[in-house]
Amino acid sequence: MKLRHFLAALAAAFACLGVAHADTASVRRELQQHVPNFPPSAKVFSTPYSGLYEVDIGDQVFYTDATARYVFSGDILDTHTGANLTRLRVQQLQRVDWNKLPWKDSFVVKYGQGARQIAVFEDPYCPYCRVLDKTLERIGNLTVHVFLLPVISPRSPAKARQIWCAPDRGQAWQAWMGEHKEPPPAPAHCDSSVLQANLKLGQSLDIQSTPTMFLRDGTRISGALQQADLVRQLDAVR
Repeated sequence: MKLRHFLAALAAAFACLGVAHADTASVRRELQQHVPNFPPSAKVFSTPYSGLYEVDIGDQVFYTDATARYVFSGDILDTHTGANLTRLRVQQLQRVDWNKLPWKDSFVVKYGQGARQIAVFEDPYCPYCRVLDKTLERIGNLTVHVFLLPVISPRSPAKARQIWCAPDRGQAWQAWMGEHKEPPPAPAHCDSSVLQANLKLGQSLDIQSTPTMFLRDGTRISGALQQADLVRQLDAVR
């Protein structure tokens, strides 16, 4: 359920809510009772922010009061530290378990010694992925785990299959992304079911765009960062 649709339902439903006790269980009961299609998987937490309660739906966050009558979606800032507490919370919710990623469904591109590691979900027709790949090469000392995610163009699945079925996937990927050099034709017998598996994985991880990256601590990064920013984050988790 899209957050904007969910909030619209909240706005209509909260007008008739009664007062609940100030605890997470009662806030949840009020939400379940009065909000249509309130997700059973949603999590409710008390916060130190003036009696507010945090409600997490996947990696989306909104807030309500102790009565569950009023709700808002927006950022909470700590004026003492300057931290965006909502953004930090969303980043925490978007983390993945690095060790549980299906590495057999990826291939490796290695720059230098490859001491640092990063997982990247990319489409062969993604222009921002081409920019990112050049940045990763300049950074060096990096092992890149590439998960092919053919979602951008109707041509993407066929090109991704060519790359996956190439004798050297990493080399074929670099030649295509860096030089527009065509990968060899995919053999008819090549098993490319990994591409469908990656599409399902992308959905389960709520990947909205390519490139999407994950660091070894599970941190998610969407889009092509500036080189200095990416180096700083990579070095922070070594």
